[in-house]
Amino acid sequence: MMPGAVEFHPGRLWTDATGRPIEAHTGGMLYERGRYYWVGADWDGPEWFRGFNLYSSTNLSEWTYLRCVLQPSPALPTHHEIARPKILYNRPTDSYVMWFKRKDRQSPFNDVRPGIAVADSLEGSFEYLRDFYPGLPEYNAADFCLWQDDDGTAYYIASCPQRRGGPRARRIVIFRLTADYRGVEPEPIYVGPPDNREAPAVFRHDRTYFLVTSGTTGWTPNQSAYRTASSLAGPWSPLQLLGDATTYDSQPDFILSITGSQNTTYLYCGGRHVGHALVESTYVWLPLSVAERSLTLDFQPTWRLSLETGQWMPA
Repeated sequence: MMPGAVEFHPGRLWTDATGRPIEAHTGGMLYERGRYYWVGADWDGPEWFRGFNLYSSTNLSEWTYLRCVLQPSPALPTHHEIARPKILYNRPTDSYVMWFKRKDRQSPFNDVRPGIAVADSLEGSFEYLRDFYPGLPEYNAADFCLWQDDDGTAYYIASCPQRRGGPRARRIVIFRLTADYRGVEPEPIYVGPPDNREAPAVFRHDRTYFLVTSGTTGWTPNQSAYRTASSLAGPWSPLQLLGDATTYDSQPDFILSITGSQNTTYLYCGGRHVGHALVESTYVWLPLSVAERSLTLDFQPTWRLSLETGQWMPA
C-alpha cells in the first residue's frame, strides 16, 4: 500500500466536505503553501454563469468550499457563457490574476474573448477588469489555458479563429503575457495550423512541453490529441491521438503535476459536459503515462495516488 494514498473515481459524483456536489467546472488549479486551490464555474442551475467557486484541499481528494470569488454582475450577466477560469499569482504586483472565457450566447460564433479579474488575496473576491480581443491584428479567443514558467514569464494559449469575423476553422495561438499578467503582447509567439483544436492544457516533462487539446464538436465529446515541442514557440510535432474516441466522455480542463520523493505523476483533469443538464456534469481525473515524447491516457475506474511519493496505482 502506498503511504498517504488517496483514491479517485473518474466520472462519479464528487462532493465537498458538506456533501454538496463540487461545482468547479472547466476550472483551473493553483498550489500554494501546501494547499491546492480549485476554481471553476458553478453550473448548478439553468443559467450559464452563476459565478466561479473556489475550493481548497491538502490531498486533492477531500475538498472544502471556500466562497464564490467572482459573481454575476451587469458586466458579467448570467446569460453569457463565462467559463474556464485560471488563476496565477503575479509577484511584481503582489496580486492574483484570473483569466476566463466569455461569450454572449446570442452573438456571432467568432465573438469570443478573454476576460480578466484581479484580487489581492486568493480567497478574497475578484474584481472584474475588462475583456478584450488579444493581439494585433485582433484574434478571437475561446477555450484557453495559462502557463507560468520558472522565471515568472507567463503565456496565454488559446483556441482562435483565424481572424475576428473570419473563417470558423480554429487554430492554437500562443501569446506571452505582459509583466503584470493583465494583458498580452501584441504579436503571438506561435500560430498553429487551422486544424480545429480547442480546450488546450499544457505541461512540461523534463525539457519537453506537451500540449493536449480536444477537437471541436460542441457538447459532444471527441478524442483528444497532443503535440510536443522543446519551446512554446515551436516547432510543434504533428498531432498524436490520446485516450479513446471520446477521451472517456470528457474534455481537458487542465493538467496537474504531482512530484513526490520517487516519481512525478501528471494528472489529466477533464470534465464531462452534459449540455441539457449541466448540474449532472462530473469530472474525469486520470494519470497520464509519459515516456520521452510519448503520452498515454488509459481509463482507470478507481485509482490511488500518493502525494508523498508521487506514485499512482490502480485500486
